[in-house]
Amino acid sequence: MIRLIYKIFLLFLLYALSGCTPEPKPKEHEELPSWVSEHSLTQAVGSSEANFQGIYTQRAAALNEAKSSLAHNIRSYIASSLQSHSKVGNSEISNKYKDKIVALSELFLSDAHQVDAFFDSQRRLYILVESLQESIDRVVGLDVQKKRTSLPLLRTRPFEKEELIESRCYQKELLESINTKSELFQNKPVWFFRPNQSGVLGSVGIAEKEEGRTLEEQKKVALSLAKSALIKEKKMQMKSRHELLKIVNDELNAEIFDSSAVIRSADKSTPVEVKDIWLDPQSCELYVWIVESDEV
Repeated sequence: MIRLIYKIFLLFLLYALSGCTPEPKPKEHEELPSWVSEHSLTQAVGSSEANFQGIYTQRAAALNEAKSSLAHNIRSYIASSLQSHSKVGNSEISNKYKDKIVALSELFLSDAHQVDAFFDSQRRLYILVESLQESIDRVVGLDVQKKRTSLPLLRTRPFEKEELIESRCYQKELLESINTKSELFQNKPVWFFRPNQSGVLGSVGIAEKEEGRTLEEQKKVALSLAKSALIKEKKMQMKSRHELLKIVNDELNAEIFDSSAVIRSADKSTPVEVKDIWLDPQSCELYVWIVESDEV
């Protein structure tokens, strides 16, 4: 009997090596969000494949690619906007305004933020970022009605604590203390994909579970990462709004505030609120979502 099984195995092996293995069935066409291929000039998409370094690194890579593409888009948009301005001719664009276009594009790029994200079937992450077209139009003196990219409705499911308890990332008592409010999309909280909601600046911090680190310590790391990213964004917003006026007008009116002091004090003047927390039952990574608070 053993010899018969062995012979069958050898025949199968020879069949496979001869290149006669049956072809895998082609994957069905996967539908990606429309914004992956259709978005405005003040938006861009970046993507990154899954890697062993975790979701934090994958997300950073996708964001960097998106912002790199956005830099070119913004420069093109500002140039075309200034050319259509009644006070600026083509010759002025190529000479006087050349440096302004580069400077403006860099500032608007620093003010860009994540709008949406999506994982495909291979766990490749796509991220949509944008710089506010209204702000660009206001600075270059245009009054254009913006056509916003409509975001798709997400098919979400409720967070189930039982999944978390079965993960055994921590002791049951600790896992039961995690009360995620958000529903899940693609097995992650909705706010991971859309951290900026209802016009409020938001940020997500992700911390890995390390040997010897408690849940509370993991929370502190995730919160610190989220807060650091949010404060950085706020500082860039303050700086860009000040510099935009300076670049466009060539000089600042005495009534316009000096942004340097405000930027330096951003750490103290940016109160944040922890909106939600989630622990990935597969990787044991902890996610913390914070938003800019109205409280001072």
